[in-house]
Amino acid sequence: MKNIRKKYHHGDLRSALLRGAVAIIAREGVENLSLRSLAKGCGVSQTAPYRHFEDKNALLAALAEEGFVELAAAMTKARGMARDEADALKQIGKAYIQWGMKYPEKYRLMFSSGISNRCSYEPLNRAGEAAYKALLDVVENAIARGMFRDLDPLMLSNTAWAMVHGLATLSVDRFSDQCGGDWMQGQIDFALNQMVKGFLA
Repeated sequence: MKNIRKKYHHGDLRSALLRGAVAIIAREGVENLSLRSLAKGCGVSQTAPYRHFEDKNALLAALAEEGFVELAAAMTKARGMARDEADALKQIGKAYIQWGMKYPEKYRLMFSSGISNRCSYEPLNRAGEAAYKALLDVVENAIARGMFRDLDPLMLSNTAWAMVHGLATLSVDRFSDQCGGDWMQGQIDFALNQMVKGFLA
């Protein structure tokens, strides 16, 4: 406890609380997460978390914000490894799905209705917009270079996001496991290839 509180004074408690929240959500679900149980798990007083988060909702918003920042970084890294913009669209789609599977608790929270008044959390909104921009930039560049059809980039980006998000959700929820088959990876590759073909000029 002494070490944890020492870290707290150096500003590390916030990160510890976020990590602890993920662990509790993974074990018990969002509904069983409380700042009191989180404080106990981190070995600090019950009031300590309130110095960083006004309430549980603010904690969840911060956790979702962290998720979007990490997701945007994963997508940006994948884009940097792509051959061209068409390949970039497939690669960031795969990165999106892989990140969701690696961090399922954060992924579900980021898009859930469990965060009240989501629009009132500006850092969360900015992080979400930055993740979306990683996709939008690829589409806009591909259109500008004549690689993709000259259509509304927002409509194309929304179409791509809807497909990838659907695939990610099925993957995170292990839908293929429930159906007794290991077909999800092949479905992901097929869907991404067909999506890009539909966008090509």
